[in-house]
Amino acid sequence: MIVYIVEDDRLKAGRLISFLAERYPDFTSKVLGSFKSGLQAVVSAPPEMLILDMTIPTYDRGSNKREGRLRPLGGYDLLRKLKLHNVSTRVIVVTQLETFGEGEEEISFSEINARCEREFSKMFIGSVYFRQSEATWQEELTKLIQMAQSSNGDQQ
Repeated sequence: MIVYIVEDDRLKAGRLISFLAERYPDFTSKVLGSFKSGLQAVVSAPPEMLILDMTIPTYDRGSNKREGRLRPLGGYDLLRKLKLHNVSTRVIVVTQLETFGEGEEEISFSEINARCEREFSKMFIGSVYFRQSEATWQEELTKLIQMAQSSNGDQQ
């Protein structure tokens, strides 16, 4: 299975890659560090599954590259674009934050999860709250990956 991970935090991306390599050795994963690179990769060569951070920068970080602004709901914005492009990739959100945005635009983890379930029901599998110091995220992610694999089989 081809899996793209859209994640700008190198430590978290490394933990996700290690987790996938250990539990799913037949998966091929690729890390993309921003909204733009994630969108381009998924639209041009859709993976079977996308693991998506909710807060991502507009552009990849790196020397001599534009970084753009941090998008508090960049993962949600990416889902909207994928829906417009009729991409049917199965998506799991993995985030370290409990709230997104600020002020009147602030939204909780449970609220963004419910919004994604409503608006992207054909793509969105669910969300995992990632905690560096705990292993519960791994079990939650395993359950969602199993759901994604089941729904991919249903689509074929």
